Amino acid sequence: MKNVVLIGAGTALLYSIDIVEKEGKYNIIGIIDSSLEISKELYGYKIIGRQENLLDLIKDYNINGGIITIGDNWTRYNIYQEILKIKPDFNWYNAMHPSVIIGKNVNLGFGILVMAGVIINSGATIGNFCHLYTSANIEHDCIIGNYASISAGSITGGYVELGEFAAVTLGVTVFDRTKIGRNSVVGAGSLVVKDLPENVLAYGNPAKIIRPREDGEKFL
Repeated sequence: MKNVVLIGAGTALLYSIDIVEKEGKYNIIGIIDSSLEISKELYGYKIIGRQENLLDLIKDYNINGGIITIGDNWTRYNIYQEILKIKPDFNWYNAMHPSVIIGKNVNLGFGILVMAGVIINSGATIGNFCHLYTSANIEHDCIIGNYASISAGSITGGYVELGEFAAVTLGVTVFDRTKIGRNSVVGAGSLVVKDLPENVLAYGNPAKIIRPREDGEKFL
């Protein structure tokens, strides 16, 4: 098995470990985190260093690649950009729970994390560093942009487009052939019946625009 390092010791770490262990494709060497004490143990694995020490860590631990285990979309982007400067050819792996169902002709990017019970139907495209949470259902021919996320229990119809950094939160239903713009967030339990522009927070049944959002704004 390839040796993988997990990057980020926040709330997403435990379920990320569970996915990687159950998938059985990678050997977790340890965790990189920007603030926790080095050698501190979390869920059976140690903090082995900082991002800025990545080149030394790769040599010391024979690391083959990594997975960013952070739920916030913009934070994943920022970490990727930092590591890109340190080691442009660093390998990014996908981690998918064994229960995930993937249809025919699905296109997957890299750095993707997919939790238990997710369905990705035929012809869908999932961009780089997307996170798909428990029992999310991505219907046929959807396009999910880089760094986007779809939370637990949410459903998209066919031909839905989700822009980069966009977030569909808990229990949302998105009508087919609907577009949700870059960096927009749909609040929990909403019903999206028409297109939403970039950089907005929207929620409700039907979903309505509540306020604007800025690049880099966290939603978690």
